[in-house]
Amino acid sequence: KIIISGYLKEFVRGDANNDGNVDIGDAMFILNYLFITGPAPPCLDAADVNDDGQVNISDPVYLLSFLFGQGRLIPDPHTEPGQDPTEDSITCESYG
Repeated sequence: KIIISGYLKEFVRGDANNDGNVDIGDAMFILNYLFITGPAPPCLDAADVNDDGQVNISDPVYLLSFLFGQGRLIPDPHTEPGQDPTEDSITCESYG
């Protein structure tokens, strides 16, 4: 993990609950955050599953579609920790 100026540069997109796996638990974590006042994802970039610069209902839907409905691939960094290739206002305070 590389931290520069308080911003963690590497994460895995889709691993919203920060447990090292991208699975249904991540979709549930995002839904809990959005609708049941659950804890915020430690890395909002990881919860921005569709990489549109926002964390909203479309992210768990995108993730579930990928996992169970043969939806589109999750944008990089997905298979291994890496940097976000797109510029947006979402940050990653901690991951890993």
